[in-house]
Amino acid sequence: MPTAFQRPLSLPAPSFEKDMGTFWGAEVAWHRTSDLNFSSAGRRGYLISARGSEDHHDHDYVDQFHIIRKNQPMIVLLVVLSFLVGAFLRTILKEVKIPILVVICCMGISLGMISHFSSQVPIVKNIADIDPALFLHLFTPVIIFTAAFEMDFYIFRKSFWQVLILSVPGFLMNCAFLGWLTYKINKYNWSWDDSMLFGIILSTTDPILSVTSVRNIGLSKIVVNLIKGESLFNDATTVIIFELYRDLVKHSHHEVVKEIFIKLILKFFASTAFGFLASRLVSYWLQHIFNDGVVEVVLSFSMAYLIFFLAEWLGMSGVIALCILGLLLDSVSFSPGMDMFLYKFWSMLTFLAHIMIFLITGIVLAQKAFPFFNTRAIFYIITVYLSLNLVRALVVLALSPFLSRLGYGFNWRWGAIIVWSGMRGTFTLNMALGISQTESKTASEFHIKTMLLLHSGTASLLTLIINSTTVKKLVVTLGLCNITLPKRMAMHNAVQRIRQMEANAFSMLKLDRFLADANWVMAEEAIKIDYPYKLDSEEVNQLIKTLRCPECSTDITFERSSQQIADIMEEARLRLLTAQMASYQKQYNSGMLNQDAAQTLIGAAESYVDIEGKFMNIHEVKTYWESKGVPVMMKKWLSDWVYSVKKETFKAPKSKFLRTCHHLVFMEEFEYISTMITFLNCVPIVLHFIPSISSTFLPELKLCNYYFLSLYILEALLKAFAMGRTYIYYHWNQFDLIIIVVGVVDVMIINLFKSLSPSYPMINAIRIFRFIRILRILRLLKLVIPKVMSLLDKQINRQLTFRYDIAKGYVQGEEDIKCLIGQIAGHERVYQEITKILETNKQEAMKELGLMQRDYPEIVTGVKTRQAVQTVLNTASETLQFMISGGIVDKTEGGELQKMILIKKQQLATLPSTIAPPTAQELLRNVIWLQNDKRQIEYIQKKAKILYYDYGDKICEEAELPQGIHLIVSGMIKTCFISIDDLLEAFDKFLEPPSLEYKIWLKLALDIALRTFKENLPNQDWSYKMCVQLSNIYVLDVANHTKCDIYDGSMDDVILVHGTVLDCQLGQRYNAPYILPKTCHQVQGTASATKLLVIRTSNQGARKTTETCGSICQYHSARRPATLGHIFGMSVGSHSTISTDLEYTYLSSQNPNLRRV
Repeated sequence: MPTAFQRPLSLPAPSFEKDMGTFWGAEVAWHRTSDLNFSSAGRRGYLISARGSEDHHDHDYVDQFHIIRKNQPMIVLLVVLSFLVGAFLRTILKEVKIPILVVICCMGISLGMISHFSSQVPIVKNIADIDPALFLHLFTPVIIFTAAFEMDFYIFRKSFWQVLILSVPGFLMNCAFLGWLTYKINKYNWSWDDSMLFGIILSTTDPILSVTSVRNIGLSKIVVNLIKGESLFNDATTVIIFELYRDLVKHSHHEVVKEIFIKLILKFFASTAFGFLASRLVSYWLQHIFNDGVVEVVLSFSMAYLIFFLAEWLGMSGVIALCILGLLLDSVSFSPGMDMFLYKFWSMLTFLAHIMIFLITGIVLAQKAFPFFNTRAIFYIITVYLSLNLVRALVVLALSPFLSRLGYGFNWRWGAIIVWSGMRGTFTLNMALGISQTESKTASEFHIKTMLLLHSGTASLLTLIINSTTVKKLVVTLGLCNITLPKRMAMHNAVQRIRQMEANAFSMLKLDRFLADANWVMAEEAIKIDYPYKLDSEEVNQLIKTLRCPECSTDITFERSSQQIADIMEEARLRLLTAQMASYQKQYNSGMLNQDAAQTLIGAAESYVDIEGKFMNIHEVKTYWESKGVPVMMKKWLSDWVYSVKKETFKAPKSKFLRTCHHLVFMEEFEYISTMITFLNCVPIVLHFIPSISSTFLPELKLCNYYFLSLYILEALLKAFAMGRTYIYYHWNQFDLIIIVVGVVDVMIINLFKSLSPSYPMINAIRIFRFIRILRILRLLKLVIPKVMSLLDKQINRQLTFRYDIAKGYVQGEEDIKCLIGQIAGHERVYQEITKILETNKQEAMKELGLMQRDYPEIVTGVKTRQAVQTVLNTASETLQFMISGGIVDKTEGGELQKMILIKKQQLATLPSTIAPPTAQELLRNVIWLQNDKRQIEYIQKKAKILYYDYGDKICEEAELPQGIHLIVSGMIKTCFISIDDLLEAFDKFLEPPSLEYKIWLKLALDIALRTFKENLPNQDWSYKMCVQLSNIYVLDVANHTKCDIYDGSMDDVILVHGTVLDCQLGQRYNAPYILPKTCHQVQGTASATKLLVIRTSNQGARKTTETCGSICQYHSARRPATLGHIFGMSVGSHSTISTDLEYTYLSSQNPNLRRV
């Protein structure tokens, strides 16, 4: 027997060496031994030899040891190098008008040509023979899903018919014209079928490449989405028509119309349904993935490929299925914060897919079409390129009358851009490759397929070389992205604000002890930024003239024409819509909006972008929830059929017999027995419809019918005796009577016809009544309807929650963008008009919220409770992230804490959708300035009155004297009213620190400060920052003509919330509300009463004592009468005057636009 290290001589040594390679990484090799015997038989074999053996010469090492492996998968190296080259080209060609994909294709052509002269690169020939089906399934899902996922669904929905006209009749017209033109002018002796296939191939456009050149150059979103939508559905139509036509040409068919009809049903309607069902499945799956971005990305990637594969495998269109999937999914379908990562992930995949597509195309062209490339081919290449653009232009021109009457309208400028942006790419190359890879029977057939591949590939390259590099110039020439005066003004304001913030940052950094000796002149020179828009000196002077006074360079309100005001208004409207969408996205990321509400609001805002002069309002947003009222109607109808007869609703009869019936009927066991009887009766009813059993057991089935009918009659009699006259008023009792009457008639007919000779009408009558017995089974719906009602209740609650979320999110969005009007509006008149519009829209939305709180208080309370829990958990998560990033908590420990927070967030879904609203007494315990103080709450409860108002009722007017303050308890409107006399009495009664008056001032100061921060620094999360610093905040009084030191090292921020102060160093006066600059270190009060909100530094806040707070409160309480008098310039003795001014102070903190009259 050979040993473990021996091998039979019948196996050649070279193959053994090739198979074994290296052994466990050691530098060993196999070699043949001819002079060593391992046994008496003298068998020869192979031995393992170490590199360090001294018995061999150096020249033997070359044959024995392979340091570099010979059989590496070179395809991997080629793919990776192509990706690397693509990244390199993208880096260096950003500012050069050379398409990267053209360079990649040229590289592929070079590789393909090299293989013609060298046999050392077999991998190139393998790539040239790639399977078209593999090519399709490998790259198409990425291209289609990315394009559909990036579509604006609401804009697409409105322009759907325009897209459909361009992608179906427009595509067919393109195919016909190009096919006819090719058939007439080509000299390659192509048949009509070959010409039509060529026309189909060249009529399709790439949805990614067509949009890339026009996406970020200022072109309208409508045009961009029209181009992308036309390309997407153009591709879907192309694949279907191409497969149908090629199949009809290559194979004979007996029932052509039937086969075409079946294929169209599968390709269009079945594919659409499949894509819709897939989107619902993916959405459901995503809803059950909590904060796991990796799983969500893998799910989106794998499902795109899986759905495409399954659709193609089942005979449907994978392109249409993926289009529907991508359109119905958007960034809000995924977890908050995943949108940017998803877009970048799919953009990367698209970039890599296009690199491989054009690399393979170059190799295939060089391998297969290079021998046919000559002067004549060049002439036809140019002819084909000009023809496809000309034909596309004629088709768009012919369809423009229809396009202009649909969607957003249409004009010749849009048509020119649509024509010129039609890049040929993935689908053109895939179909040409599919034809060229099929087996050719004759040399002429091979020549036709090769020339078709050559002209298709070169046409795609020419559209990239010429169209993509010149489409931007065309857009600018047609004036579709002109930089208007409002845009220039907005850019000017943005640059000025950035420069102001840079100057403020420099001022702060010059106070830094480490940076004080920096070269500030060089630093200021290094940060200077120019205007992005290139303007000549005359345009700059004109722009400055419109914004600055020519003498003192101060801001002025420049008189403009009505057209200029309209242009400024339109630009401001567009920017406000963008800000609204950002606000809705932010609310969704923070958990304040659910997924459906966020998608609805963002989509509604997008639909307003291209409606000139139209602001988003709550009345049109209402249409999104008003269309979902079907469950309410169903519930109303089913509620009449709920069997809910209760014993306590009927008085027991005096008769002993009737009282016994009453007792029996209203026992739960009675209903159970009735249900069991119905279940048992189902068996003979079913057996009656089985002929073999019915004929065999006919007498027994008759007896069963009599038996169960008797039981139904007995049940009805007992109920009638127990319920009396009210028996007939219940629907189910009426239904039971119908069953009894029909059953008695059934029995009578059977017994009546038994003695007569049977006839056809008699048999039919018996069959009909036998069939009507099925009605007895419907008695089981008594059990089903309550379950259905429960499901309807849940659906209605979800819809009401959806409605409240939309209204609440809309109001929050209006409040967020209100802080930005001053930065967006370029004119005082525009500012005032926009403010008025937004305030009106907000009030209308507040009305909807109030109506909901009045009509559905349990739903609203449930929503508010979940939002409160979500906000607190978000704060906990942000705090944990801050501690982890600061090194306070280890990452491992932080991960465990984060898991606990995530568990709590997951448990939010288990909270009930309806929660009983709290009473006025319960609300008082949560009022921040009462701080659950029992004495103060009892005093308020004793003095307060509950008042009710409806929409339109006046609580108080600006010009009249209010009599107290209202604590809002619920929507339309329940308030807890506290008169001003009782409030002043409470101020005098509760003086212990912190006093009641101080706490109210603190509450007002917090509201004013938070609003001021949001207006001046809207890009920061001040709600969270104020929450973090809440324990370090206090209110400071500054008396008139009294100086006060601020920013002394113990203060982070100081906000003037009431009154006026004077900067003692600069002499500058500040009016409330205002964030005092940190360069100001001492202020002097210049009003009768001045209030500062001070935010201490964290370490100072930790050392704060109750003694300090007490002294502040005592000082505040001691000065209260004088303060209230000085605030409003009235005598302290007049309670009505004080009440007016105090109410005004409170209301002005809630509404900054409130003005005294």
